[in-house]
Amino acid sequence: MQKRIWFPLAIALLLTACRQQSNSNDSQNTGLSSDTISMTMSSRHAPDSTPPPPFQTMGKVVAMHYADVKFETTLPVLRVMVHNGDHVQRGQLLAEQDATKQTNAVEQHQREIEQAQLQMQDVIISQGYDPEHIENVPQRVRHIAEVKSGLLLAREKLAAARHELKITRVAAPFDGIVANVTAHAGQLAQTGDIVCRVISPLQMDVEFRVMEADLSHFVVGTHLQVVPVADEHAVYDAKVTEVNPIVDEKGTVMLRAHVATPHQLFDGMHVTVLLK
Repeated sequence: MQKRIWFPLAIALLLTACRQQSNSNDSQNTGLSSDTISMTMSSRHAPDSTPPPPFQTMGKVVAMHYADVKFETTLPVLRVMVHNGDHVQRGQLLAEQDATKQTNAVEQHQREIEQAQLQMQDVIISQGYDPEHIENVPQRVRHIAEVKSGLLLAREKLAAARHELKITRVAAPFDGIVANVTAHAGQLAQTGDIVCRVISPLQMDVEFRVMEADLSHFVVGTHLQVVPVADEHAVYDAKVTEVNPIVDEKGTVMLRAHVATPHQLFDGMHVTVLLK
């Protein structure tokens, strides 16, 4: 009888001891997990002593002063005197067309003027004046003599012929660099066809976009640094000159900055824009 009572009691004591050991292990495991989360959050929010990198974005160089030089008449191209990258001065000849017809017209009208001047002398003599002393001939008589002799008309024709000859030659409108040469000798150039583009290398801007949230850092007058992708060692100073008051569908705003000394910068060149 005593053995029957003792055996269930021993089993109960053994089960109680197992439960206490299990609770102790669970308590230890929970404590480790809590410490690990705490350390991770602390390291995530710990202050970083390294300064943040400077704001930067990509931009594109835009020439502010350029001109597409065009032919003004329809004629074959005789020759083109420039190549891409050439430096030219204002008035320098870039290309010329075959102006044989225009040259002949100028010479013809010059001969007509000579003949008209002789006829004018005859008219002046008929009015009783000496053509050798034209200063003594009244203005009214001289005008009548010019009209009757055809001298006025001949002068107008000569002026028109000289203009037609002049526009067969294309010259640089200002000092600059030649780009996009499309004309070549032998082609039939139409009125308005482009010979080349002349770009002023002294007036360059940079266009770039920033997010709407960063716009407050880029007010007009903000100083920037521009680094060409083609040469990371070249650094140019620039200053924000325009802020386009439109936010596009991507949440960006277009800005423009003027480069102080844009030597070696090309129109369309990609650059990195840094907030100075």
